[in-house]
Amino acid sequence: MSELHYRTVTTLGDFGPWVSKLVLEIPEELNEAGISPQIFNVFCARYERTGEVLMRAERGADHASPSVGYVPVCAAYPSDASGNRCRRGSFITLELPETRLTKRIEGGVMGSRYIENRFRVTLLAELPGDPDPISGLIFDESDGDLCPALDRWHEAVMSKAVDGIQLAYGYYEPDFDREPRQPLGNLGKPEVVPERGALIVYLHGAGEGAGVDLAGKGGPLVPEGPSRAYTGNRVTALSGAKIQRYFDDAAWVLVPQCPTFWMDNGVEQLGHSNQSIYVAALKALIDEFVAAHADRIDPSRIVIGGLSNGGFMTLRMCRDYPGFFAAGLPCCAPWYDATDEDVAALAQTPLWFTHSKGDELVDPTETVLPLYRALTAVGAPVHLTYFDHVEDLTGVYREADGSPKKTFNHGVWIHVFNDFCRTEVDGTNVMIDSEPVGLWEWSARQSA
Repeated sequence: MSELHYRTVTTLGDFGPWVSKLVLEIPEELNEAGISPQIFNVFCARYERTGEVLMRAERGADHASPSVGYVPVCAAYPSDASGNRCRRGSFITLELPETRLTKRIEGGVMGSRYIENRFRVTLLAELPGDPDPISGLIFDESDGDLCPALDRWHEAVMSKAVDGIQLAYGYYEPDFDREPRQPLGNLGKPEVVPERGALIVYLHGAGEGAGVDLAGKGGPLVPEGPSRAYTGNRVTALSGAKIQRYFDDAAWVLVPQCPTFWMDNGVEQLGHSNQSIYVAALKALIDEFVAAHADRIDPSRIVIGGLSNGGFMTLRMCRDYPGFFAAGLPCCAPWYDATDEDVAALAQTPLWFTHSKGDELVDPTETVLPLYRALTAVGAPVHLTYFDHVEDLTGVYREADGSPKKTFNHGVWIHVFNDFCRTEVDGTNVMIDSEPVGLWEWSARQSA
């Protein structure tokens, strides 16, 4: 039989995007009879955008090998074209595990890039067809990708360059035309959909900038679109139901992409000067975006946050535009040797820092701790959630012994996007009106 088509379904997880499903288009409608994971063989080869097979040195290996191999199938069932399970369907969906071969991004904290996962699925046994059994199916042609988490996400470029800089960005547009939610049990009044919503500006880390080394060999940087800025570290959690609920399901999300690094001061790209060549361009983009959606964005509720390199830029923007932002959310931010002027300006914006004691890249004793103490000393509205280390708190990821998976301690944004930041540096709860709140609920209740 001729080669058939498949479609991938991407999940945006704590450790990057990965192919969680393959949706196979079959020649006739089937029910569940005879469909099982064991009758499918799934082979995956990962390719650079240059067309070469990705070469990768796995942990402990002394040389790089082709990133190819077989992927186990966790579940198989009839489905619709989107991979949703049904009793009968013209598609079969295979659920895949989160493994190296199903990962869609390659690289590290200082630089990452999208790669292409190419699959070949072979049917190993007959399926009961009508009238004849179905056999010999090979699915080897991709029909594209689905990613439910990207619903209502878009991409654009700011209209005019500022200082020669024109930032690309991704953004999420909330649905103001949705039906109001009914309260549980249909008791009380239904939700009132707001006319305008807050804006969350979120700034990516060093690994998600626009310049990418396609071959991963130290070659020239090639521009890549802004999707990596909001998918690489699951910034899309901000458009998810849990965090959106704090903002009345009406928060816009704006994710600009930096051409190099936010810490680039024109001389050093990752120095300790606390300066950036991108300040004016970023502010112009925010102003342009708010003006373009003036009827739907509340300018008194602009929250800015960012991780690592973007955590620095969060502080830079709050430093240069005191009182403009309703709140600042710097995560593992490399801000060094704060001056009295820095502290005075930053004290005018409510801030919630997040950091880990064991951070391998940004030493908190040189950055967040002295800055937090200085801000506290002048009575600034500031919080700091200070983790001892970073490990999985969702219960999804486990070590071989069953304990929570440990990860590198710089990656504290995992806790930010899972809404696990709820305490002060001394371990007590952050409170509003005598009630404990987390970082996102707190930020949703701030106003400039």
